[in-house]
Amino acid sequence: MSATISDIAEDAKVSISTVSRVMNGSKTVSDDLKERVMKSVEKLNYVPNAAARSLITQRTDVIAVVEADLTNPVTATILREIDQCCMKNNKIVMNCDYDYSNKKAVALLNKLQERNVDGIIFMGVSLDEEILKCLRKFECPVILAQQGVESEACEFTTITDDSYHAASDVTNFLIHEGHRRIAYIGGEENDYTNNKLRLKGFLDTMKDNGLEVPDSYIVHGEFSLEAGKKGMQKIYENNLSLPTAVISGSDLIAVGAIRYLESVKIKVPEDVSVFGFDDSVSNLFELPLSTVRSYDRGKILCEQLFRECDSGEEKKWLYYPYKVLRRNSTRRIG
Repeated sequence: MSATISDIAEDAKVSISTVSRVMNGSKTVSDDLKERVMKSVEKLNYVPNAAARSLITQRTDVIAVVEADLTNPVTATILREIDQCCMKNNKIVMNCDYDYSNKKAVALLNKLQERNVDGIIFMGVSLDEEILKCLRKFECPVILAQQGVESEACEFTTITDDSYHAASDVTNFLIHEGHRRIAYIGGEENDYTNNKLRLKGFLDTMKDNGLEVPDSYIVHGEFSLEAGKKGMQKIYENNLSLPTAVISGSDLIAVGAIRYLESVKIKVPEDVSVFGFDDSVSNLFELPLSTVRSYDRGKILCEQLFRECDSGEEKKWLYYPYKVLRRNSTRRIG
């Protein structure tokens, strides 16, 4: 028969309430009492009842992550980092995939309302009002990851790539490498953080350098290999003067663009340089991609969520640190 909290109290010769305070991490218990209780816990092989403890502490030690695409390499990396961080902090991750369907996302969020989770990390793609309305219902901290709201108001703490400045840095890098005709293949047109801001960073930097970008050099699609192929095909078929460089909204888009260029006998980077974004396929694709790498995304998300769980920090917009990486898919010209 399993040991109970009463058995621990009797063995340690303390009250049941003292055992409860020790098990719940209370700072009001002396080190001597903590040691006595923990010795009895080990001796009797006591396993606390998580459900019962959550009724007392109002915490479940469960963090819910709601994301759009579990198969995306970027998402998979972030989820792994979140899981590692949660394990170190004695938390459990509940992963919920909504497969790019906002309707499914709303249903999942409504279900999570019943689960009394300690925090929500919502990795959104399109943040419509119905999703934001659901997120406002949670009493626990909510972190928006990968996607921010197109507004100056910071209703929820938001942590994303610094898309504007990263795209500007990539554009400046290519200009420094001698490129003047630069195209852009982005993701979903309405994606604020990962497409609109990247496109704006690119266009503003081209303008600052006195360089024009024809409308036919800009294509939107999805963050996928197939979209990269179609985007590059559209640029190829609609321009007499091809760009000497292409900035892609993701590594998958970049790979798709390279695949299409190869199919029409255009060499990368000898004829056209291709720059990725997110460093998600560096170990999978035969041509090492020049790209933008963000660091410690899952860890940063978790640590910020834990801080808000403990102290209710003011809402803010934060960015992951990043680095522009030169690899084999780009070259200097001129």
